[in-house]
Amino acid sequence: MEKDRHAKTREIGLLLTCFAETTEPEPRKVLLDHILEAIPFGAHPQNFIDDVEDATLRLRLREGHSDFLNRRKLTRDLQTALQSNTLDLETGVYLISRLDGRTDMEPKQFRQSLDVLAEPLKERLASVDDAMDRIDLFREYLFREKSFKGNTEDYYNPENSYLTSVLDSGKGIPVSLSVLAILVARRVDLPLEGVNLPGHFIVRYDSPDLRLFLDPFNEGSYLTEEECYHFLIRQGIQPESGYLSTAPAITILKRMYRNLINYFSSTKNRALEKTLREHFAILEKHNPSL
Repeated sequence: MEKDRHAKTREIGLLLTCFAETTEPEPRKVLLDHILEAIPFGAHPQNFIDDVEDATLRLRLREGHSDFLNRRKLTRDLQTALQSNTLDLETGVYLISRLDGRTDMEPKQFRQSLDVLAEPLKERLASVDDAMDRIDLFREYLFREKSFKGNTEDYYNPENSYLTSVLDSGKGIPVSLSVLAILVARRVDLPLEGVNLPGHFIVRYDSPDLRLFLDPFNEGSYLTEEECYHFLIRQGIQPESGYLSTAPAITILKRMYRNLINYFSSTKNRALEKTLREHFAILEKHNPSL
């Protein structure tokens, strides 16, 4: 296994070296395709750039190509996940998080960080049967003990949309905190789903014994169905039950992409805006109705 990993690293290093030294468009395009194919799913190209032996080439790749390769790799990974039907919510939010340029987090580590967060809660819930007691314990653990909450002071910071950053800072926006709650809930067998409420993403707990809504942005506070409808009315939206239905993974991901597109468009970061719009178009083409 270690031998295979070393061979793969060497192969990618050689491809990167050729890419840095090639100026002709067509050969560069072919090399880029081989590089994106060779780098493992979800991995940052910078990790392989750091293994290039020639210091001058390594610096050139790091400063001139790392961000570009990262954006192209993420686009390739999103397409690959959709084509292979492996784009679940967890994979999707991981790929979104990789847009922040962080190089030290790979899919396995991301899953493990969520596993570690959920494990103490899973142990505590093992002896609790009552549905209301279970959701109370969930809220107490995630929003009181672990202190996850809405970032009211720096709401529009893109870090609030990257789940890897939310895990570190404990702060996010409604949709990212809702996603965190959903992914933790899945690990402890709680039936929690996303609700794509216009203007404020929330979650719904739905079991044969209990149905209620939670607001992860406001420390998991409870919401009644009537309160959700009043929220819609205050926005001038005619309340309908469809607004409170389960949001599919692609719907959630598209909402997260919209938030980031709006931010990077307003800050005139054209490179990231272009990549985000490409990703959104890929999701839209895959399932335009959601």
